[in-house]
Amino acid sequence: GRAAGGGADGGGAATFLLLGPGWARRGAVAVLLAVALAAPAALPAPLPRAAAADAFWQPFDAPAIGGLVRAGHVVFVDVTAQWCLTCKVNERLVLDSAAVRRRLASPGVVAMRADWTRPSETITAYLRRFGRYGIPCNAVYGPGAPAGLALPEILTAAAVDDALRQAAGSDDARAER
Repeated sequence: GRAAGGGADGGGAATFLLLGPGWARRGAVAVLLAVALAAPAALPAPLPRAAAADAFWQPFDAPAIGGLVRAGHVVFVDVTAQWCLTCKVNERLVLDSAAVRRRLASPGVVAMRADWTRPSETITAYLRRFGRYGIPCNAVYGPGAPAGLALPEILTAAAVDDALRQAAGSDDARAER
């Protein structure tokens, strides 16, 4: 027999696959996939980086976070990977912006980057503390947030700034806004 709605050339089966049950969901997935593949090309070029420009990023050191917070520091943790598209968007549009870079490089702030490009049990355990099983994952610690504040997966400069201020815990930091 023939496929429903199809002709002898088999075009009906292709039509059924495209327009059969769930066609809208498959179309939406196809559109999202196309956007995801095209997004990196559409993003603005990253800022030119001098070696000193990224000097504020330190390697991830989970055991050091508590001591840094007790010493009065604010700690920003960025868990990222080379294969993570959302991580790269967050990096280019938010973390590499002049205002956020200035905040992360300011005195009293320690910025740590955890690279999950290759599996790491240490980073996996860290993610689980926030109930996360994937990335991006960004968190901010400080005297006002010793247990850490998890940021949304899609970052904004305002979300990062608000979390840094809240983690700092001072009334003056909140009043600056």
